[in-house]
Amino acid sequence: MIQKLWLRYSQKRETSVRDRLIEKYSYLVRCIAIKIAGRYQYFNYMDDIVSEGLIALMDAIQKFDITKNVKFETYASIRIRGAMIDYIRKQDCFPRRLKKMAKDINKADEELNQKLGRSPTDSELAAYMHVSNEEYGKMLAETCSMNMLSFEEIVYEKGVENFNLRMSGAVAGPEQSMAEKELRRVLAANIDRLDKKEKLVISLYYKEQLKIKEISQILGISDSRVSQIHSSALKKLRKGVGAYLAQ
Repeated sequence: MIQKLWLRYSQKRETSVRDRLIEKYSYLVRCIAIKIAGRYQYFNYMDDIVSEGLIALMDAIQKFDITKNVKFETYASIRIRGAMIDYIRKQDCFPRRLKKMAKDINKADEELNQKLGRSPTDSELAAYMHVSNEEYGKMLAETCSMNMLSFEEIVYEKGVENFNLRMSGAVAGPEQSMAEKELRRVLAANIDRLDKKEKLVISLYYKEQLKIKEISQILGISDSRVSQIHSSALKKLRKGVGAYLAQ
């Protein structure tokens, strides 16, 4: 049934058929919106990101090429999520205090990294910023959502770029596959450099898709401590993957 719809739309571009495809795949928008809205505590406009997701879904349907060896659900999900993340970023919904805090942490991290010739530990960053380890941990917990958005921007922007290249035929199949494998390798290598707790939190959050509160119950630690670990891990991953993509 769905294949017949795709074939008909690819041949005739009928609006009625496009609308049926949108209805068929609208569940993707709802699922992704629910996950995203639950992650960014300072952004609570579900209707807005659903609207952005539907626009991205419509665009994905219009641009999808059924002759390419790409699963539509994967292609559309990356574009939908990328559109939602981009929309949240543009809303500038984070308090000014948090943005300054995140900027100060990143600045200290860069300066100490140059001074030491390696990535500084959390304790070293706390000392460099003249705050206690406990206070630095609270700063990480508070800026967790910002680190999450920044990291997902990098990953999903690259994901959209890769799929756009594949759909346009700008990159040949084997070369595209190599590019995607290389990105996964870099991400896996950076995850492997995380400490044991950071790896576990990243796995539970992204692979098992558990919430912060659920992770805290599993690990027997507070929600804020989970956020601290999560934020610290994301900060390291963003730096590592960002450095690779900047080459």
